Amino acid sequence: PATGLLIYTVTDSSFWYLDGIYWRRGVGPEGPPGPMIPAMHGQTLRYDTVFFNDWVANSFIWNNEYHVGINTDQPDSSAILHLVAEGKGFLAPQMDRTARDNIQNPALGLVVVNTTDSTLDYYNGDCWLPSFAEDCNSCYLNVTPSSTADTIDRVVSPSETLSIDIVQTAGNPQQVAVTILSTLPSGLTATITPNPAPSTGVVDVEFTASPYAPDGTYPIVIQVLCNNSTYNIVYSLTILPCYQVPVNNTVMNFDLGTAFYTLYPNAPTTQPVCVVCLVQPGVTVTSPEASDPAFTTGTALPAGSLVAIVNEGNILGRGGDGGIAYDPALGLTGEGEDGGTAIELTLDADIVNNFNIYGGGGGGAAMAFSISTGNLIPPPAPAFGFFLGAGGGGGANLGEGGTQPNNLIGLAWYSDGTDGTGGQFGVPGQGGLLNYPIVFSIGPAQVEINPNAWAGDGGPYGYPGTQGYIQILISVSVVVNIPFIGPVVIPVVTNLAVPIPVPPPAAGQGGYAIKHNGFTTNIPD
Repeated sequence: PATGLLIYTVTDSSFWYLDGIYWRRGVGPEGPPGPMIPAMHGQTLRYDTVFFNDWVANSFIWNNEYHVGINTDQPDSSAILHLVAEGKGFLAPQMDRTARDNIQNPALGLVVVNTTDSTLDYYNGDCWLPSFAEDCNSCYLNVTPSSTADTIDRVVSPSETLSIDIVQTAGNPQQVAVTILSTLPSGLTATITPNPAPSTGVVDVEFTASPYAPDGTYPIVIQVLCNNSTYNIVYSLTILPCYQVPVNNTVMNFDLGTAFYTLYPNAPTTQPVCVVCLVQPGVTVTSPEASDPAFTTGTALPAGSLVAIVNEGNILGRGGDGGIAYDPALGLTGEGEDGGTAIELTLDADIVNNFNIYGGGGGGAAMAFSISTGNLIPPPAPAFGFFLGAGGGGGANLGEGGTQPNNLIGLAWYSDGTDGTGGQFGVPGQGGLLNYPIVFSIGPAQVEINPNAWAGDGGPYGYPGTQGYIQILISVSVVVNIPFIGPVVIPVVTNLAVPIPVPPPAAGQGGYAIKHNGFTTNIPD
């Protein structure tokens, strides 16, 4: 017989149809006769199947005028619909979140099964809520990290980004706060973007490890907070180690590249390396010459290497020497020497300074010159020359004060500058001071020179020296024997200001604490 074939059997006075497999009765067994009109009670609904006997015996709808019971003829008085079943449940309409949200004008109390989030949702007149939510301000999220563990190899990249996919599954849209609950090790930072964030979207957490961040594996707890809901992500971040180069003893002119390959002779020479240099407490790194840095990263490390310097000691540039004099014949300019550099960079570096990094103080300028009276003094006084002045003070950290030059010929008066002292409390030297009258005879002339020569002082750590000041006054007289009168003193010039032959020399500049040379670091020059 064909599917859907309909027959009438006189045996039971019923219509039957074939569903393709079974003959099914079109009308189930009738219950007790009663008026089939609304508001009447005691009505039953029968559905015939192959197993109609079980259905008839166990399944029916009962209407008692005020309540409807399914599988019960005694519906609870508080329920308009009372369902009773064993081994079965109530199956509400099922749809994904998008289909649920597309329901037009949902009725208050409308119930669906949300297949996206596996929740039973109802509409409260304002928003869709899962059955466990309190109100529309309740915030429930699906939080999915892109990873639960990552590794930072600082030679490849100092950073690693964790992306957190956030989807709000219940409640009205609102902002989400993302927080790092764990204490990160020194040198490891985290940047959260955006924060606060929309309740549906992606939040990036970028971890950046500086070269001095300690290596190891760190469990990091990241918290996502949305109104009354809190979600914690446990993330594991491993930081691979860098080479360690300690400076354990006081040293002159430390070269990090040279020290690194001395300590690690088999380390790569053509690939970037990560190096951390620790200057230990109590150690002093300095230089015997202001022209050479106390500490340099050197030229041996491969390009692109990562360098960190952690200073717990003293890295001190040498102080500049004070000027001696202006004397071209002796190759002297009178200028103070620039202070020396403490750290000179030859590649990018991070620096953590926990004690002292000082550039040397600049040397003070000399105020000492070779002077010739020339035509300044008229006859009968003769012209003459002399050397006079003071040396500049040495800059802080052992800059030497200017001293009287050798190989001077003729008249000379000079006051030495003093040396700067060294160490973390080093102070600059003072410029020489020449300010007493000088009296002498030359031929028939009596000469008195009143100098006021004050050479420049050396500079403190990192500061320039000073220029100083000079003034020279000359008085000249001659003694003439006049017949019948005797010797008579005749003034030729009195307190004549003698100019110096060149402008005053410049003082030395303060040395760099850290000289960048165009490379990048976290501390200014």
